[in-house]
Parts: sequence; C-alpha cells; structure tokens
Amino acid sequence: MTRNRWLLVAAAALAVVLVVGLAIPSWRHKVFPSGGDSSPSTAPTPDSESLFLPGSDPSPADFELTDPAEVSSEPLTVSLTSAEGATHTEGAVGLSFDSRELASPMWDSADSNLALTLRELDRPALRFGGNGVDRHMWWTSSDEPAPAWAEVTVTPDDLARVAAVADEVDAQVTIDLDLGHDDPVRAADMAAHAQEAFGDRLLAVAIGNEPNGFFHENQPQLAVRDKNWGPEAYQKSLTEYSSALEDAAPGLPVSGPGAYDATWWRAFTESGIPNQRALSMHWYPLWDCKGPASSIANPTVEDLTSPALREQAQHILGMGADVAAESDLPLWMEETGPTSCPGTNDTSRTHAQALWTVDYAMTAAELGVERMAFHSTLQACDGGAPMSPICARGTLDDPGQIVEGRTSYLALMMMGDLPDGKVLASSTSGDGKVVVHGVIGDSGELALVVVDLRDPDVVKDAAALSVSSPSGLSSDAPSAWTLAEGSLLSATALDAQESTLVPLSPVTGVLADAELASAEPLTITSTPGSVTLLRLDPVDATS
Repeated sequence: MTRNRWLLVAAAALAVVLVVGLAIPSWRHKVFPSGGDSSPSTAPTPDSESLFLPGSDPSPADFELTDPAEVSSEPLTVSLTSAEGATHTEGAVGLSFDSRELASPMWDSADSNLALTLRELDRPALRFGGNGVDRHMWWTSSDEPAPAWAEVTVTPDDLARVAAVADEVDAQVTIDLDLGHDDPVRAADMAAHAQEAFGDRLLAVAIGNEPNGFFHENQPQLAVRDKNWGPEAYQKSLTEYSSALEDAAPGLPVSGPGAYDATWWRAFTESGIPNQRALSMHWYPLWDCKGPASSIANPTVEDLTSPALREQAQHILGMGADVAAESDLPLWMEETGPTSCPGTNDTSRTHAQALWTVDYAMTAAELGVERMAFHSTLQACDGGAPMSPICARGTLDDPGQIVEGRTSYLALMMMGDLPDGKVLASSTSGDGKVVVHGVIGDSGELALVVVDLRDPDVVKDAAALSVSSPSGLSSDAPSAWTLAEGSLLSATALDAQESTLVPLSPVTGVLADAELASAEPLTITSTPGSVTLLRLDPVDATS
C-alpha cells in the first residue's frame, strides 16, 4: 500500500479512536493464587491479598513439546539477528489509563489488590492520559472548586497514592497534561507535583492527548478547539506550555504528540521546545468498525489473527520509527489496543486478543518501539471495559476495588518472563501464521517466543520450526545453548473467552536439554492457537 493511502487510513482510524473515550528480572517462576481459596486450617485470604487471574496455572507440571518426529510437514525456518541499537526489554510493556483513573480509590488502598495484580507484569510501564485529560479531568493543588465540565478532580494526594503503587511494582510512569482547556500554568503545576511525587520514575509528561483530534466537524461533542486548530496552532501551544513547564519544573522531559498522524509527529519534533524525550504515537489497528469484508481492519477474530495485521503494524510503526530516528528520539507507543470500536465486539475478551498482544508487542519491539502501553480501565468486568486487560470484579454501578486479569493480561504476564536483554530481529518462513521472536539476555540466555495464530478448533497438527543460532552477536556471546524451560499460553479456540497460562517449568521429553549451536539448528514444535515461551541456557555457563 502506498504511503499516501496509509495516511488516509490513518485519518479514518483517528476518527474512530476518538469515539472511544521490559528491566525484567532474570528467569523465575510465578505463582498465581486463585484468590479466596484456603485450606481447612486457615482463614480465607482477603480479596485484597488475592490474585484473580482466570486461566493461570498455579502449579505447573513439567513442560513437554510435541516430538518433531511426529510432525509430517517440513519445518519452517527461523533466523534471528542481533542489531545495533536494538530495543531493550526493560520496562517495555505495560498499561495505559485515562487520567481520570488517577483519582481512583484503588491506588495504594488496603482494600484493593490492584498493586498486587500489577506486580505480575514485572516492572510495567504505566501511562495516564486518554480523552479524559483534555475534556473531563480537573487538576488542582489548592482545593479550588471544580468547573462544571469536570467529571473528576485530581490532586497532589492522588498523585502520591499512584506514586506509592509505582514504587511497589517498580514501574516507570508518563502523565499527560491538559491541553484542551489552554491553561499552561495549571498544567505546569500538575507536572511539578508529578515530578515531586514520582521522582525518577516519571519518564516524561505529554502536553495533551491526541491533539489531532481536538477539532472535527463531524464530532462536535469532542471538540476542545475551533476550526482554526491545526499543527501550527499546536506548535504555538507547545511553546507556551513548555515555557510554563520550565518555570515550574525545569528540565522535565516532554514526550509527544500522542497521535496517529505523521504531520502531527513532525509538528512535535520540529516545534523547537526543549527537553524532548520521545516521539509518542497511538494506534488501534482494527478501526474499521463496520467495514466491508474486504477490509483488513474489521473488529473480528479473523482480522485480529491475520498475518496482514502484522504487516500493517510493521508499515505504520516503521513510519513512526523513521520520524523518531530523524530527530534522534526513541519511539513510544503510549496508547494502543486491538480496536478503537466502541462496546463489545467479536474480539472482546478472546484468546485471539491474547495471541495478538504478544505478537504485536514483540513485533513493535523489533521495529524499535521502546515502550508500549495497552489502554485499560478500572471499570467493571461486567458491562464495562470490554477490551481492557484488567477490570473490576464488582458491578457497573459499584465496581469496587478488586480487579482481575483477562486473556490479554495473561499475555502481558507471560512477557514479564522475558529476560533483561535485547530484542532480536526475526524472520520465519511460511505464510506468517506461525512466527518466532527472540531475545538475547544480558546474561547470555536466549528466549524464543513462538506465536501460533492457527485456530485450534480447525487445525490440530503441530508445526515444526528449525531455529538457527542468532547472528550478529558480540564476540563474547555464548556459542551454544540448551533448552531449559518452557511456558504455554493456549485455549481450545481463538474465540474462547478464557486462555490458559502455564508458567515456566522444566522441559522434559525428547527435547529436554536439546542444543542450539551455530552448526546445529534446533527443531522445536508449536501447537495451534498458542504462544510458547522457551528459555535456553548458555552452554558456557552450564558446562
């Protein structure tokens, strides 16, 4: 598809988006309490001290792959390459929340399991922004009465509570400032208090959320500017806000623009404001809510698991990476998810969403995306937030303070088991339904992430993959590895409403201690509708 056509697609995607309101420790096993269970001799565990993660396996057995000799088809070939400047897994994946969630009572509450649940993501990225920051959130540090338009008031005490959780889960944080109401001094005051509350955990603030959506004639209910608003007016506002930030919080890093549009990306990078920290973009690939069958962006399981969606990600994110590189900035995906279409659809809460989450996050990292936040809310599971990785277990009117993880949350937890290290460039032969991603750990370990998008309700046969030793490694890198542990994310069908996550456990069977070396490719297997995470130990460290 031509670049111009992609930009037209981007504009269409933006209109739909506006409708909807990895330093990862070395390998370890996770335990997933079921929540509320107790032995006869003990009192029930309080919900606030319990994890609610449907589908997680608290006591995995040994891990066994299908014997490659049982696969009749020819193995797919996999190549992995270490490239200079590759994305590091530290703090690379996490959650995005609307800024209104800053005032949620769940943060740092003895009655909530939110922090306990977030800890399962293992040092997550946390971002606060969304449509609410420019339209519905009121910030005050002096107890002023909120204006009529405000739905939520956020104060320094709220920031302190969120910061306490960020400390507990070892998260890095970004916060958007209100650009919609054109009040640089108030925004700078919020930024200064955020800097004080979060300290070094605050990576950057962003001036506004999706400024390219501040005025659309066909969406007057979302307008926060008039028809004169555009990239030049945005740059003028950036200059005014930046000046206020320098007065209130000198040197505070700024990211932006948090938009899906190359014109606005360059409006930020070419604005001349100081302390630019990163180019940030937003993208929801399935934006064509009622599109024709010929569209590849319908909110359907078929489109969500199509290799064409990965190709689209490579093109769109590649464009963002090019603009970021022009300005010598990293690229952040500060808000994303499978679809921007409102309400429940065929992809909601499905196993397909879990598979897509892993494949998309790894693909983005290969393209140079340094940080990725999947948009989430703390609304109720029943009746609200159909796409959110987490949700509250109460009712829509009274969600309460206890949260649980959905299928895509299990996917993010699985990614938390990746080692600290560099993401490898990858290539897998075949039709794109089965692909392998890789990470070379700082301690020499190798991780293979096998994503199998075939529908297990239709396809039953395992696939074989012949993985070659990574190229481009440094001279002091290991020369061989042995297969040590495996983890599996699976379900009975792509449209299943629950996934099963078996955490890392020792590999047994015919592939136990199988070796990968420069002259000895390793043949592994994959079952349809699964993500398989394999850890390989360097031979030099175990011999």
